Amino acid sequence: MKKIIVITHYKLARGYQETLAGLTGDQEIVTSVCAYMHNEGTEELKAQISVLLNPDDEFYLLTDLGFGSVNQVVSQFLANNIHVITGINLPFTLELALAVKNKQPIDLDQMIAAARQQLFQVTITDTNDDNDE
Repeated sequence: MKKIIVITHYKLARGYQETLAGLTGDQEIVTSVCAYMHNEGTEELKAQISVLLNPDDEFYLLTDLGFGSVNQVVSQFLANNIHVITGINLPFTLELALAVKNKQPIDLDQMIAAARQQLFQVTITDTNDDNDE
């Protein structure tokens, strides 16, 4: 079985979990781990994650900051059945959650490329034509 665990600094992971539950209609699709909520250290975070993993399932561990301490801890769990994706955004997490929910194939490279396209600045363009005087 494929499982998603969002692991972030403070309450961001819970926000992803609740948002994805609302958007997918599935309360069980994502598990969250909110790191450092009670001043625990990296060893406590590692222990929290360890209890969620088992060798029979495939896991997608999603983190917020690529060079942050959360990702450094999570990266220690990399294995054939454990994928670590960092710098996540809502478009990526939603696409992954829907693929897991609907038992669709998961192409992480394609999903990451698509998620990168969702970050852009919205600008105002001048719609006045100089000939409309």
